[in-house]
Amino acid sequence: MRRCTKAAEISKTVRGQIDLLLDERDLPGRNIGPEDRLNADLGLTSLDLASLVAALEMKLKADPFQELVPITSIRTVGDLEAAYVKYFSDSDSEQEVQDDELAKIRQRAEARRSAGGSG
Repeated sequence: MRRCTKAAEISKTVRGQIDLLLDERDLPGRNIGPEDRLNADLGLTSLDLASLVAALEMKLKADPFQELVPITSIRTVGDLEAAYVKYFSDSDSEQEVQDDELAKIRQRAEARRSAGGSG
């Protein structure tokens, strides 16, 4: 399955899930921005946040709160979006490092094969 890695896609997904949650809770809908506070501005409870994070984990196939970002640091929509952006940028970086390391291993193996074949 394709991973959502672009900040704009993450933002759209996060805000879409928030809209769904507001609808389910009969809370007033609004134009959601990154500065909106999840509790004070949007009226979400800690249980709502847990539900939102669970829905986003299923939708994005990601859990940035397991190791990267403390859930207690999430206050705004922008904080939530940034956590997922960080997750995917770290995942991309790790993959690039793994790809670089694999390329180096292959180069060393090829060099050994070449050196062994000429002797």
